[in-house]
Amino acid sequence: MKIILDTNFLIYCAKNKLDYVEEISDLLNEGFELVVPMQVVEELKKLKGDKLKKVSGKDKDSCDLALQLLGVNKVKKIKVKGKSVDEGIINLAGGDKKNIVCTLDREMRKILGRVILINRRKKLMVTR
Repeated sequence: MKIILDTNFLIYCAKNKLDYVEEISDLLNEGFELVVPMQVVEELKKLKGDKLKKVSGKDKDSCDLALQLLGVNKVKKIKVKGKSVDEGIINLAGGDKKNIVCTLDREMRKILGRVILINRRKKLMVTR
């Protein structure tokens, strides 16, 4: 089973100091592989280096921390096919019914149905 990490999920976890690896381990009762699409990595790098100040300083720091945590947690970086980051993630998730996407994106949640998200108490949960 692949656990696919989305940009907004990674930024939120970094900003709020959530250990998503431990939380996902506690949440699931089976083995899994954490993966991140290369497009997500590129998006984090782009947001981190945004000179036009569309992104706050705290968000830039969170992007930097999220990138560092991908390395520390040995998250596998993979290429996905799609015109957008979201389309690539949806395509990857659809490859196997066991795959789960970690996202806060409402549109993706509607399309995918089963995702891992963060509730109001800052705890991870699986939707059905």
